Amino acid sequence: MPLSFRMIMDFKETLRDEKSQDFKDLSDKVSRDLYKIYVVLYPVGFVRALVRRFRPGSVIPEVDLEFKANSTTASNPDIVRALYTAVNGSGNVGDLVLDKTSIKSDTADVNTLPPLRIVTEFLLIEGFTPGLSSSISAESIQLNDKINNWLKPILETYYGQTMVNSAFANFSNSDNWIQTKVEYQFSTPIIVNPSKIIDGILASTSPVRYVRYTLKVNENQAQFDMVPFSLRILNKDFSNGLSNRGSTEFKELSTQVTTSIKKLFGNEKGFSEVYVMKLTKGSVVASTEVTFSPGSTSPSRVSQILLNGIPSLETEGLKIDPTSINPPALPTPRPFPGFAVAIIVLCGLAILIIPILIIVVSKSKQQGFFRKLAQAFSLRSTDYYDF
Repeated sequence: MPLSFRMIMDFKETLRDEKSQDFKDLSDKVSRDLYKIYVVLYPVGFVRALVRRFRPGSVIPEVDLEFKANSTTASNPDIVRALYTAVNGSGNVGDLVLDKTSIKSDTADVNTLPPLRIVTEFLLIEGFTPGLSSSISAESIQLNDKINNWLKPILETYYGQTMVNSAFANFSNSDNWIQTKVEYQFSTPIIVNPSKIIDGILASTSPVRYVRYTLKVNENQAQFDMVPFSLRILNKDFSNGLSNRGSTEFKELSTQVTTSIKKLFGNEKGFSEVYVMKLTKGSVVASTEVTFSPGSTSPSRVSQILLNGIPSLETEGLKIDPTSINPPALPTPRPFPGFAVAIIVLCGLAILIIPILIIVVSKSKQQGFFRKLAQAFSLRSTDYYDF
């Protein structure tokens, strides 16, 4: 992806020669400083910044930003925004002084940028109703207003009151819960790392309950460690209503399960939330996910807390089968086959014996060597030998 901008410094004729020391020194510095900017926004896909040449006026570097194949590549407007954001305020990249209005990537420049799109997605833990399929229904408008009153102030802390057009959420049915997608547009030359926006949303007080690990901002997903369990509840009988995540029966029992389990982990470092994703027969099996901030716990630790908490869960009206508290085990590696071991041993012996035979043959000067060798390796009956 192309990038150019004007640096406030005197142009030297030696900068026209890519083999000159001046070119190498300045191109290395520009490449390093640009790398620090773009690798933060594109940590997986960004490879490097390569200076192709310098032009006079003051000094204008023409740069190629390289991204991995099949990775998320920045758009030209986002490339402009990323550099503009980095120099906004100080006007510097490292100790290089830039004219931030000169930043350009292909046809995109600071003055002609299209509105910045911020697409937010998450799964609401609420029963989906047919009315939510229509954007003009009363329940759709009501839920949309509730979500906008929550998210819009958060986004404005990063982008100011520059929103253009009205944001409206799209609701769809996800196994009887509400998959939500809402797009905001801002007229701004700056761009904020999506992970920072995600952190801001997660830290806020939400008017709706949602599955936090499903939160996405511009395809960047919130990071959590999830420990799944299929908890068997012995003192509950399964009914057809429990198979519907939008039913009152599902909501009541799942709330009882999540509320009770959360009490066990309230003081546990890194604990985030508990979700019941599904209820099935047997007596009732709750497909449960206990979530933590990344790297803060282990499946064995979570299992032990649940096992220790069985008496407490029973006082909450949930009799849990202890054998259901083991999380799914990792696949056991297949054993190395015995015949393969035998083949490897034979090949190893051959490697050792063949060079010895070659050496012996090459050094032997006796004409009868091969005859004696044949006798030595011939098979004889036991009668042949005199014991």
